[in-house]
Amino acid sequence: MGIRLSRADLWTLAIAALCAAAALALTWFDPGAALTGWLGAATAFAGLPAGSLCLLAMMKLIPGAWGEALRLTCEAGTMLALPAFITFLPVMAGTAFIYPWMSHRPDTAFQIFWLGPFAFALRTVLWFALLWGAARSIRARRRSRAIAVAALIALPVLGSLVAVDWLMSLDLKFASSAFGLQMLILSLCLAYCALLMFRIAIGSRPYRIGVLGALLLTLLLIWAYIQFLTFFISWSPGLPEGAEWYGRRAGGWDLAEWAFALLGAIPLIMLLFAAIRADAVWLLRLSVLVIAGKLIEFAWFALPGRGVIAVVSFLLASLAFSLLASAALGLALRRRIARRAPK
Repeated sequence: MGIRLSRADLWTLAIAALCAAAALALTWFDPGAALTGWLGAATAFAGLPAGSLCLLAMMKLIPGAWGEALRLTCEAGTMLALPAFITFLPVMAGTAFIYPWMSHRPDTAFQIFWLGPFAFALRTVLWFALLWGAARSIRARRRSRAIAVAALIALPVLGSLVAVDWLMSLDLKFASSAFGLQMLILSLCLAYCALLMFRIAIGSRPYRIGVLGALLLTLLLIWAYIQFLTFFISWSPGLPEGAEWYGRRAGGWDLAEWAFALLGAIPLIMLLFAAIRADAVWLLRLSVLVIAGKLIEFAWFALPGRGVIAVVSFLLASLAFSLLASAALGLALRRRIARRAPK
């Protein structure tokens, strides 16, 4: 028996469609800024299926209480790969407005080889095909351990490539070998908090919830380490391009830096206390803070120098994708539960 959308789901999707349409309508005024804002939100949304697949693959290889509590929710999260791919269609259609390598000749032979609309679209399609195919095999229990191992090897490598494509290539002068790791830990933190919040909000108290809180603490510690180390290395006097890249995020974007730093540091410090790690209400609150911080961080990576329209587009698209994720996760989770139910 099929799973139908509820009236609340239909209203949620309708509002999401209106917000997405409003974000795309801004292309009438400034297509480059509007589509860059859309890109930032779409990149954050794409982190949900990517992070869910990474967590699901880890569950196959590292069994435990955390996997038992979140497995079905992670399986539902991986089913967002197709909606996430659809959100990238405007990006692939609008590369000429978003990326400088479409209008300025790249500086190096590698950039000439690597950067182009067809190659960009091909790598994006292959990335979402990987997310969809690997997750489908793991959900269906077809050679799931082997697929999980392959996925955990491929995700950092291919994820780094699309991170370079989607965000780092917005600035042809900037290069960082850690950029892919930054995007991966951002996606993992965002996905984990979204799934944890969804699991706590719709179901009974997860079994051994302190383990889930400890995993969130671990992810935030890794995030803090990678972000600080990357900043420290790029800001050094020997790497002027990196310092210039951070310098372009001065001015009003200083507030964004403080915001996402505090929205990551405050939950990290609070999770050091065992009582908070084992409290579902506190984990729900802290997950909301972390998600807000990570969305601001995605905007900080994508939007500086693009103007107010880019920020408005990002906010509208983020709201649209958040509503879409809420409705789609609920539908996907009901389908996973129905498939697991005895016939």
